[in-house]
Amino acid sequence: MLAQHEHDEAVERLYRLGEAAERAGDLREAAVRYRVAADQRLGDAAVRLARVLFALGEHAEATRWCHAAVADGFPEAEELIQEDSEARQRFLEHAARAMVGAPTFDWVPAAVPAGRVEPSEVQERTRALRALDRRYGGIACHTLVLAHLDAVEPMIVVGAEEMWTAVAEVHELAGWTAFDSGMPGVALPHFSRALTLARQAENEALIASVLTRAGRMFLHHNAPDDALKAFQLGFVAAHNSWADRRELSNPPQAIAALTTKVGTYGADHVRARVLTLTALARNHLALGDPAAAADLTGEAVAAAANLRSARVDDHLRWLDEEARDAGASALVKHIAHRFAHRG
Repeated sequence: MLAQHEHDEAVERLYRLGEAAERAGDLREAAVRYRVAADQRLGDAAVRLARVLFALGEHAEATRWCHAAVADGFPEAEELIQEDSEARQRFLEHAARAMVGAPTFDWVPAAVPAGRVEPSEVQERTRALRALDRRYGGIACHTLVLAHLDAVEPMIVVGAEEMWTAVAEVHELAGWTAFDSGMPGVALPHFSRALTLARQAENEALIASVLTRAGRMFLHHNAPDDALKAFQLGFVAAHNSWADRRELSNPPQAIAALTTKVGTYGADHVRARVLTLTALARNHLALGDPAAAADLTGEAVAAAANLRSARVDDHLRWLDEEARDAGASALVKHIAHRFAHRG
């Protein structure tokens, strides 16, 4: 009886060690500990093991443990199978919504902002961690990336587009290093939040980058159809980014893309609409159509009446420079009206 008691205590201890490893983000260690406890049919160890295995991308073994858990009286394990099969689909649906400007913040950071951090500081640390990932691999730096994320994510509630972009890049790196660490289930939520923040910042290039990384992960884990969908959405974002850029290498093509894009923005996406109208005006001006450019600029300035965005002001200043060079006085007056009312 004493030996049995000691055995039970040892199994219970392994279960607790599994919990600790899972909280620390060491899912492979957690799986080792939970597997022993699940073999001994300790409590909900099989459920916990299945959840960890799904996060590690070990779908077949995870499914077997789900069935074992259901047989042991844990019906919630059946839901894990359904959730896993739907995870990529949910991500792709979220990505599709991001392409039309739908996502808004759908989570609250775990902590409140502590002090003030500049976006440039966040990006500098992210670049250093990205260099570590390239040199030593995701396993070597994933924990460091998560610590960085914990420190900076609260800033999204007090920041604006520059901070949203900076934190989105951290989530993108967290997802990438999770994937490289063999944890695709952990990567997807990070990629999803990166998309949300990139859309808030109207950063099409970053959206394209996130979707490309997600597509590569899907390919690696034998989901070519989902990979193709991610790549296709990423291509659209990349094309939108190209249409937004300052270089006017192909105005007719940019006008076609931007005209389609501007129609996707509703009343809740004022900044995106203003930026797109400004880009349209610049391209019409480049084609020698100052009247159309002036109309679009007037529409942009009117839409931006209650908008406070340094990026919008920068784009309008670039347009103003080009309008002055082209002698487009009506367009210049529209922009002057914007800044006169800003003080």
